[in-house]
Amino acid sequence: MLIAVPVVVLACGAAAAAMRRLGQTAVVGEILVGILLGPSLLGWLWPAGSRWLLPGEVLPYLGVLGNLGLLVFMFLVGLELDVGLLRGRGRAVVVVSQASVWIPLGLGSLLALAMYGSFAPEGVGRAEFVLFVAVAMSVTAFPVLARILKDQGLYGTPVGALAMACAAVADVVAWCLLALVVAMAHPLGGGGGGGSAWGTVGMGVLAGVFLAGMW
Repeated sequence: MLIAVPVVVLACGAAAAAMRRLGQTAVVGEILVGILLGPSLLGWLWPAGSRWLLPGEVLPYLGVLGNLGLLVFMFLVGLELDVGLLRGRGRAVVVVSQASVWIPLGLGSLLALAMYGSFAPEGVGRAEFVLFVAVAMSVTAFPVLARILKDQGLYGTPVGALAMACAAVADVVAWCLLALVVAMAHPLGGGGGGGSAWGTVGMGVLAGVFLAGMW
């Protein structure tokens, strides 16, 4: 941990500075570092070095740290969002967010139908595979969008607030669809996977109650 975390942080900082010089946002460099230090490049070119830098027993702890950092970042993003900038823009939020979900969803479905025969794992039904790929195409990288808006100084502007609101609505729809995919893959009450589906439904209900209480 004491080696992996500093290496990742320093590499992300260097890549972010390089990307800014090229006119890109810092998050582009950080994503690039994730690809370079992951199995896609380092693990492919130098497996021993990859295992030394990021051994399997360390990865779960890095994941926990990363998720905690992401939670804090998204909390601050929500805390700083000026909802007053969205007054009178509700219709635009609905139209843009739904278009950003359903158009990629439709195109992803067509792609998945063509991919099913060659890429679907054994035992996975056509409907589940098509829905999974389609939903994956329609989910917004919400934290990445927030980082880009902040880096570009657009977060506190009407355009930035509109983009964040659209992404939030689109993500709610997409994650609900993903819960549907999970329920289809593991039918309620079915052997083995029923608990997962019931857990998804239960968490959805609790989230709805929480949102109603906060409102």
